[in-house]
Amino acid sequence: MTLSVILVDDHALVREGLARLIDSAPEFQVAGQGACLADGYSLLAKQHDLLVVDVSMPDGSGLSLARYAREHYPNMGIVVVTMHNDDETLLEALDAGASALVLKSDPSDDVLYAVRQAVHRPRSFVADGLSDALRRRESSSKPRLTPRETEVMASLLDGASVSQVARSLYMSESTVKTHIARLYDKLGVHNRAALAMAAVQHGLVPNSARSAQQAALTA
Repeated sequence: MTLSVILVDDHALVREGLARLIDSAPEFQVAGQGACLADGYSLLAKQHDLLVVDVSMPDGSGLSLARYAREHYPNMGIVVVTMHNDDETLLEALDAGASALVLKSDPSDDVLYAVRQAVHRPRSFVADGLSDALRRRESSSKPRLTPRETEVMASLLDGASVSQVARSLYMSESTVKTHIARLYDKLGVHNRAALAMAAVQHGLVPNSARSAQQAALTA
């Protein structure tokens, strides 16, 4: 059974090169090509097995087409091709529901491997460097604090005691302690000095470096 493929890339040479490569595999046939997102949406209106789309397009991001294809054709394989070798593009392709991401500089065998994986496992995602990118995203993700937690943390970083925080924010000391416990849990710390360093690391308090140093010294 021959699998139908559509290509969307605004660079004719790249698109034609991909078409020749994919057509060289006996199980695939390139059924349509487009040079912009508008072409891509028109091509998707017909039944196809695989979409290969570039990221940088003249009328928007190819990732929006990938996202649309995943929402409307859940079993379609989607391969994103790009010249951008960075975490942001890779993770955006993952979040858009792509099946694979390959670089335009990758060897032909790697491209065909990604295409085959996308067809057979459309809801999975393969890309070189994926695990490292996910690890970097996890380590750099900023904890989400409530407005009240932010106020309590700011007071702590200014060196205030629990009782002083309670008075300044019109809270009971037990409530302040509850907020502190939640702050420690969200930031993965166990004392005020570590809280100060984590706050600076994650950029949670504007201009906090001086206050953080003071808090660490008075902890």
